[in-house]
Amino acid sequence: MTYKVVLADDHYPVLEYLSTSIPWDTLGLELSACCSDGRQAWEACQLHQPDILLTDIGMPAMNGLELIQKAREVNPQLQTIILSCHGEFEYAQKAVKLNVAEYILKESLQIDQVIAVLTEAVARLEVKLKSRNHYLQMEKLVSQNHAAIRTRFIRMFVEQPVWDEAEWYGQAEAMGISLHTGTPYLPVLAVPERSYELERRFGGVVNLQFVMDNVLQEFLEIDGIIQFALTERQFILFIPLPHILVRNLYEEFREHFRHVQRMAKLHLRMGISFFYGEATTSLIDIKKQIQALLDSHALRFYTAEGAIMKLAPVQTSGEDLFIHYSEILQQLRDCIQQEDSSQLAAKVREIKQYIGDQKYPVESVKSWLLKMVMELELKYVVMQNFVSNFNSERLQRSIQEFETLEQLMEWLEEFLKDKILMLSSMWKQNVRKEIAEAKRYVMNHISEKVGMEEMAKRLGLNPTHFSRLFRLETGLTFIEYVTRVKMEHARDLLNQTNLTIVEIAEQLGYDNVSYFIKLFRNFSGMTPAEFRKSI
Repeated sequence: MTYKVVLADDHYPVLEYLSTSIPWDTLGLELSACCSDGRQAWEACQLHQPDILLTDIGMPAMNGLELIQKAREVNPQLQTIILSCHGEFEYAQKAVKLNVAEYILKESLQIDQVIAVLTEAVARLEVKLKSRNHYLQMEKLVSQNHAAIRTRFIRMFVEQPVWDEAEWYGQAEAMGISLHTGTPYLPVLAVPERSYELERRFGGVVNLQFVMDNVLQEFLEIDGIIQFALTERQFILFIPLPHILVRNLYEEFREHFRHVQRMAKLHLRMGISFFYGEATTSLIDIKKQIQALLDSHALRFYTAEGAIMKLAPVQTSGEDLFIHYSEILQQLRDCIQQEDSSQLAAKVREIKQYIGDQKYPVESVKSWLLKMVMELELKYVVMQNFVSNFNSERLQRSIQEFETLEQLMEWLEEFLKDKILMLSSMWKQNVRKEIAEAKRYVMNHISEKVGMEEMAKRLGLNPTHFSRLFRLETGLTFIEYVTRVKMEHARDLLNQTNLTIVEIAEQLGYDNVSYFIKLFRNFSGMTPAEFRKSI
């Protein structure tokens, strides 16, 4: 560890001599400031919070003893060393009273002597540091054991049946919950927002729990509150209510929660939401309410971040979200292929609004979205000359992490914009911009008949030259490429819609259904009907 030093002397030659002659780095020291008077040195002490103060006594503005006294009031562990002349030796007694570590006479000043004194000061600081670290470790161990006992109690209370109420009332009393006095308690669930992001930022789930625990203890200033860490991301609070409600205490508690939210956002850039039940004196009622709070996934999912909400049932829609799947998937594909980020963002807002209004079951929303993003991801994995780091497990894990609809839609928009960037990058991978433009045109006009000569004319190229260029770049003839893109889309329509084979052929620009069936068999090894049955 490097310790900070402030050096103060009104004689510039002394300052220069000491600052340049002492091997600060070798001693494990950092010279934070060189000051020519006491007031300047005091300001440096306030700014740098040094571990060692090396000072003259007779200085203008503030003498060395005053400086030491003020600095020691702020940091009692400060190591102080005095540089003095013979004429100032009468100050020695005062220096002793101020616990000055060393007293060096300038007349006999030697660098080796100063180095030795500084080395001893560092040794004393190391001893104090080790002692403090040991104390903090012991304090942390005691705190962790106490927290573990409280966590074990709340988990057993929530998960196990209450066979013996008297025993549970006794255990609750031991935890500080005084239900026997008839005091009502309000159960509250506190959860960090975007907990998986915070876990990565704080270096693990254990550190996240530690931070959350400390935030609640530090900023939630409510008399008699009892706090439990149920899991690393779920905290149960018991708030005692007085028998006589003189004013609206619920609003008062909400203001306390808002204060915690402001402080957590200001100091740690983290959000916290609070969900609470009804005050009660019954241990059984408290248990039921805590279980209901923990099961309120839909309430949390459809509530904006930074919530302070009373527990309430959420009526979820009985409609099948998947009936809108194919339509929305195609709309998102169109936005990606047209590389239209603004239209894509508007579509995501529309999806968010619709799901938020209908309030589908949370797992249905996540399953619906997972299927959609996997379809979109696979679409670009199979495209020629396109490399992807596709990982279905990672996609599923990402979606399951999100706690609110807001977070899920933010992620979806970023995912889709990333697909636009990938598609744009794919076009640029081609040596010839004409080939990229031809591919782009085919994807955006999949329902039309697109011939090689027509495409060459559109690009202003000789058909023979265009045909040779396209095959050189892609390994396929232009017609083979068009057929492949159309057959991939046919496979999607067979999988995701109830369109007839005739209707699918028409959507892809084929008038002859038999020809379409033949092309699909060559592409997939099955007829369209056989493929649909195999799904």
